[in-house]
Amino acid sequence: MERWPKLLHGPIELSGCVVQGQVDQDLVVLAATLTAGKRTVGVEVVVNGREVDVIELHPEPEDALAVLRNGFEVVEAPLTPEEFRSQVEAALIAKADRDAWIRERVPRLLALGRDPRPDLSARAAQLCRWLGLPAYEPLPRIPSAEPLPLVLPRSASVTGLRLAVALSSPDDAIWRRLEVRSDVTLAGLHRILAAAFDRDERRQHRFETEYGSFSADAQSGEGERLDDEVELGQIATSPGHRLLYEVEYWKHWIRVEQLVALPEAPSCLDGERAAPPAECEDEQSYEMLLEARRDPYDEENEDLLEELGGVGFDPEWFDREVVNERLARLS
Repeated sequence: MERWPKLLHGPIELSGCVVQGQVDQDLVVLAATLTAGKRTVGVEVVVNGREVDVIELHPEPEDALAVLRNGFEVVEAPLTPEEFRSQVEAALIAKADRDAWIRERVPRLLALGRDPRPDLSARAAQLCRWLGLPAYEPLPRIPSAEPLPLVLPRSASVTGLRLAVALSSPDDAIWRRLEVRSDVTLAGLHRILAAAFDRDERRQHRFETEYGSFSADAQSGEGERLDDEVELGQIATSPGHRLLYEVEYWKHWIRVEQLVALPEAPSCLDGERAAPPAECEDEQSYEMLLEARRDPYDEENEDLLEELGGVGFDPEWFDREVVNERLARLS
């Protein structure tokens, strides 16, 4: 492939923008076609978690869409050029903030040359120029520094959002596909998720977003802002947007898969497997429960199953109708 600076010259036209994702992975591909004069290339931006992981150009634009299509069950949704720019900008900001944190906290990593993709920063800068994105100064990460005030976007027109939600830890994916209104508050979304995963909604929780963290008690250290003061549509406006949801020691990723018709009530479309019992406080205790289930009549395992809520628990259980009955009771 040619060197990046020689690929495109002049004003850039952006078209064919899409976002791809897998239901049980917190990894998405943002792809688009870049055209300058008579030259056309495909750009592929791989976002892992919330930050840019890979940036590639392809002489054949359709090759930018082949990453996840090869043998995987892929959800794909179109993006407008502005939505594509917004998604790329958010992921580049997350990467810049992480790099700034490394420079301040563990500078020896950089001195030892452990960055496996030393050209990523140069590619990101070039992509920003092509897309017309503004320069970004990473947020201060020094403990004594005052955090920069972030103003939340204004609420847009209300629509429906299809969400993929999955626990980030177990090897066997535990996930739900939900449809909700964009004007639901994060507090309301927490209640929906508690019903979808059959949890007590009184458990401590927080949301990590591009605009900071939110929880039921901002003074407790669990979040910087109250979760009943922000709507989901303010922080996740188009397919591909992601946020982190944490309930005690369990982390989930949430991704907007597509915009849909406005639902009358939240609903569950699909899913797999039961959430860990409330007695399992973390992944280690859940793995202990699964191991004990392999020999439930062992005396030691019987006690462990009782302690970890494993009596009568079926990790493979999922019933969409039952989940929707719980969701219906919320309204």
